[in-house]
Amino acid sequence: MHKPTLFVVEDEPDTAALLKMIMEEEGYEILHASDGKQAQVQIDALPPPALVLLDIGLPHVNGLELLAQIRKKSTWAMVPVVMLTAAADQTQICKAVVAGASAYILKPFKRESLLAKLAQFRVPGMKRKAS
Repeated sequence: MHKPTLFVVEDEPDTAALLKMIMEEEGYEILHASDGKQAQVQIDALPPPALVLLDIGLPHVNGLELLAQIRKKSTWAMVPVVMLTAAADQTQICKAVVAGASAYILKPFKRESLLAKLAQFRVPGMKRKAS
């Protein structure tokens, strides 16, 4: 079975590694960008993933700018984008939602809350664990 692709844009190596581990266990193939410039190149070059996990605070180009780029690109426009943010800054969260974010997750996150949030997107091919 084809694995759905998840595009993780996260500059913090430990968080990126944790997301990769969790989501590979859930049946995703992971693509990763560690900064905004790298993500811009991948968004322009790659086919759309099943889902994007996008950090707001990134070097070079921030997550809100990347979200705007994703929403302007016709092939990526309908991809669910879940924003990750370390600060419970309501202004940033509101800006993300207005810009087209599908959801947001506060860091640090628990595995269960991450998976519960992502389950709402029902990505085809994603492994489902029995509760």
